[in-house]
Amino acid sequence: MTVVVRITAILALLVVPALAAAEELTKRDARGPVTVVATLIPPAAAGEPLRVKVALDTHSVGLDSVVFERAVALRKPDGTEVAPTAVEATGAGHHRQTVIVFPAPAPDTPVVLVVKAVGGVAERVFTWQALPR
Repeated sequence: MTVVVRITAILALLVVPALAAAEELTKRDARGPVTVVATLIPPAAAGEPLRVKVALDTHSVGLDSVVFERAVALRKPDGTEVAPTAVEATGAGHHRQTVIVFPAPAPDTPVVLVVKAVGGVAERVFTWQALPR
């Protein structure tokens, strides 16, 4: 029994920080009839494109009219916005999900993702203070 408790404690020490880090990568905004969930997918190496998984979920409005290329952008520290370089859209109707690709952000700057005009909400802003290493 003591061995089981020790193994469980060791696994908890290893798994809990990893789960907390994964949760920090995911941001959620449930305002209005559409929930938007954005998950930062850190680049494997410096200078590689940034990828963000964006999921839209609702039970009351259609989402087929959302054009991710226009609705989602990165906002730079100077306020200018960067459009995606690629969008890998999946899903239709009330559940849409995509991975959006952006040019590599400048090192040590916050990552600010903006989702505009989805579900009657003018702007949703998701901020990560820096890319995880």
